[in-house]
Amino acid sequence: MPDKTQPNLFGDRVLCPDVQNLPLIVSATSNHCEVLAPGSVYQPLLLDQQGSGVVSGPGALNREEEKFVRDLITYLYPKKDYPKAASTPLVWGKRKIWLKRNIEKDARSFRLRVDSSDWYYPDFVIWIVDEENRTQTFGFADPKGLALGAHAGWGEYKVVSTQVVPHFLSEEIGPVTIDGQPWTFRIRGVLISTSSFEGLREQRKFLVRDPDDVTHPPTKEQFAQARILFQEQRAEDYIPEVLRLLTEDGELDEVLKLGARYFGKSAPAKCANEVEADLALRHRKARTASDFTASIMEDYLLPGADGKIGARARQKRKDQVYRLLDSDDAQARSLWDQWTDKGEPSRFLLQNFPTV
Repeated sequence: MPDKTQPNLFGDRVLCPDVQNLPLIVSATSNHCEVLAPGSVYQPLLLDQQGSGVVSGPGALNREEEKFVRDLITYLYPKKDYPKAASTPLVWGKRKIWLKRNIEKDARSFRLRVDSSDWYYPDFVIWIVDEENRTQTFGFADPKGLALGAHAGWGEYKVVSTQVVPHFLSEEIGPVTIDGQPWTFRIRGVLISTSSFEGLREQRKFLVRDPDDVTHPPTKEQFAQARILFQEQRAEDYIPEVLRLLTEDGELDEVLKLGARYFGKSAPAKCANEVEADLALRHRKARTASDFTASIMEDYLLPGADGKIGARARQKRKDQVYRLLDSDDAQARSLWDQWTDKGEPSRFLLQNFPTV
């Protein structure tokens, strides 16, 4: 009689007759199948080949990684009608999702880098195919303890690699053609903090600034704008936001897209609008791409009274103009008097005082 059990990812054996060779995620307190995970997520093979003398790797998922996979699949399949073949994608509405584990320090794995940092290998690749809108999203998600694992806060290379590097890469790749049809190809990521919201928001490295240059802890919504979510107890409390961030861009993403254009390049001497000019000024002053991105996070996340992000950025440039005028600099006064767009101090500074 065939063996109806197979080793799961976490060290024991479970009874689950309809596994069709798929890895299992099981309850820690019972002997019942909780999730039949797509076979592709665990390539290279993770199941322990007991008694075979074969060493398999890279090893079992940790608790946070296991929870993410379970939460994603149970959210997509609340009736537990999971796909039961390794070649079958997950389904999210009309989209198909291919979930892959991204193996660290493997030359074939997806990796990102900023400045002279170590290579960053996100834990999971989430490839989302939207055939109806001819859009492919090469997404990645990384459950991480950010209270201790992101020492530099907004300037941490894993954070910068998630927020802005994907925009740079997408710009470099551009549109793709599949079967003679143009497709949009996007790279987007999300960090899933396994540190608590309360524990992370009070850390100085993640504070943000209001128009008066007073620091504040970000709200959960502002962290989400910055592509940092929190691994909640229930799947439905964070998995929908993971999928949304991978497939939709927000107001802050539009700023980061502009900033990504300056990666590896010199900032222009003139810009068409205030945001571009402000970013050009920041780029000229920043020592590294991480410093550049961190300054954007600090000054753009908090909205002003008008509800628009970037309140501190706008006020900062106004204050710089006022200081020039108060310094009795005759040239500055003359240039400002001739400047017709008084509501665009960033463009004025970039064009006339780029090192301010």
